[in-house]
Amino acid sequence: MNDLKILKELTVLYVDDDTQACESLEHILKYYFKSVFIAYNGVEALNIYSENECHLLIVDYDMPLMNGYEFLSKVREVDDTISAFIMSSYDDKVKLKNALKLNLLDYLVKPYELIDLKSILHQFVKIVERKGLLRFFITDNCYYHKKTKSLYVDEKEISLTLYEIKIFEYFLANREKTIPYDELLDILETTNQKSLVSLIYKISKKLPVKCIKNIKDVGYIFK
Repeated sequence: MNDLKILKELTVLYVDDDTQACESLEHILKYYFKSVFIAYNGVEALNIYSENECHLLIVDYDMPLMNGYEFLSKVREVDDTISAFIMSSYDDKVKLKNALKLNLLDYLVKPYELIDLKSILHQFVKIVERKGLLRFFITDNCYYHKKTKSLYVDEKEISLTLYEIKIFEYFLANREKTIPYDELLDILETTNQKSLVSLIYKISKKLPVKCIKNIKDVGYIFK
């Protein structure tokens, strides 16, 4: 579903020292995204990035205190997966191309048209879907939606209890890894292993395929 409507569940951080450019693009971004954070230099952007959940970074290259390249380099030191793209004037195309080694979506040359921006946003949507940032597909007809905290089978919603959600999301974050019983019991805030076995059974019954496998005397693995 390569549809920009999915952006309404996501946030974006736009960094540019040009206040007029910020006002103009912020207005456009608010139409597409759930929340838009604005920063006027790299230092301010780092603070916002560290204190908020950001799904996309849009960064101008030339800024005071810390330029766009320096800001994105610092972000990449702690997060090599967040989507980002950088923008600057036509004269800085060499700089922009050099910045692509920071694993960016693309670069945008100013002045740009709305169609150019939308093209990059469509690229971002593909990444959102591929990485399961909002929906994690278990089978072609079954997925877990991270916003609604529900399973969907053939688009029919299947609700999960609070602890089912906690355990299931832990499995998703650690898929293909054997998770010891103790780790899962800590999530349930209990030492009663029968409670864990019962909960795993209930989750498994809600899935169309067997994904959770018991590793005897060790724990569970989600495949």
